[in-house]
Amino acid sequence: MPSQAQAVPQSADEMFRRGLEALEAKQYQQGIKLINSAIEMDRQEGSGGGPKMRYLSYLGLALNLSQGRSEEGLKLCEQAARREFFDSDVFCNLGIAYLRNRQKKPAFEAFRKGLALKPGHRRIKAEMIRLERRLAPVFRSLPRNHRLNIFFGKLRYRMSLLFQRSSDED
Repeated sequence: MPSQAQAVPQSADEMFRRGLEALEAKQYQQGIKLINSAIEMDRQEGSGGGPKMRYLSYLGLALNLSQGRSEEGLKLCEQAARREFFDSDVFCNLGIAYLRNRQKKPAFEAFRKGLALKPGHRRIKAEMIRLERRLAPVFRSLPRNHRLNIFFGKLRYRMSLLFQRSSDED
């Protein structure tokens, strides 16, 4: 008798839930496959109106998480946010996708919209704290807006992204 984890998903929602579990486990390629399957199952079940925007949003997020930057993933997240503008999770995914594509201002705006819908959204709050955190200037004896601090601050940030990306792949 197969266990719960090995059972064949009976619905698009169950397939989607498994895709989310794969994303949580940082198994991005598996998550992409499962969410794509959920979209296909949803289409076959004939729910009408095309795929659920929540599914598209998480597919876009998975693409961005697996590839670092993904124009396709960002477009899916943007499409979902335009069509399902009352779901805070969709705006959270959009904000993360913007961050992965190095677009801080739109990311902040997406997070702000998500918090307006659900002020206690834990994941958005954590991302906002990470986004708003400013490090001390590289050269503390110089003003923050001095060109050396700006240049080396950007360099430090880019290096941290490289190190973060390499640790995500481990």
